[in-house]
Amino acid sequence: MAIPVRPNNETYKGFNFFEHISAQKSSQSFGMVREILIKKNDYIYTPSSDHTYMYEIVEGAVKLGSYTEDGEEFIFDVLFKTDFFGDLKYLNNQFFEYSKALIDTRLRVYNRDFFKKMVILNPEVSEWFISYLVKRWCSTEKKLKKLHEKKAKEKLTFLNSYFDIKVSDAEGLEFALIDLLTQKDLGDLIGITRQTVANSSRSKAL
Repeated sequence: MAIPVRPNNETYKGFNFFEHISAQKSSQSFGMVREILIKKNDYIYTPSSDHTYMYEIVEGAVKLGSYTEDGEEFIFDVLFKTDFFGDLKYLNNQFFEYSKALIDTRLRVYNRDFFKKMVILNPEVSEWFISYLVKRWCSTEKKLKKLHEKKAKEKLTFLNSYFDIKVSDAEGLEFALIDLLTQKDLGDLIGITRQTVANSSRSKAL
């Protein structure tokens, strides 16, 4: 049986954090959760933002990145529907990233302290969240492994498989996730230059 390109946990595939905490009908959730719409190419936050929220992608796609010493942007992850991101405040103020919408994206915004409280106090939610973090960890390991492949073509073939996913924007328009990433984005993710991506793509087409 072939190992899937993208890791997943079938046990929690149908788990919905928002629905789970909403079913509890806790008055504690009042004012702690809201939805926002982020337009294509707009930032959700930058390193200088007040990081007091966790975000869930309801529809859309988001890229996470940071900056080189020269101030140039680079990305290290791409997320889509049902993914969570934000600063959980465990890194002693070392959190230094930006998030940016690849398409019009609808987000569910949680007060960070409320989110952490819901995860900590509910064993079922705790188990789900650990599972989710392990899945993200495994995804990162898969991408890092490809950094050590010798040929750029092999790296790009992996990314094409990894991001061969359909995503919908906030208006319901469908996109191929791989088509939303620039040559620079692809190069950032696998440690090669934009020109190498272009050359490899051109030779593949030939």
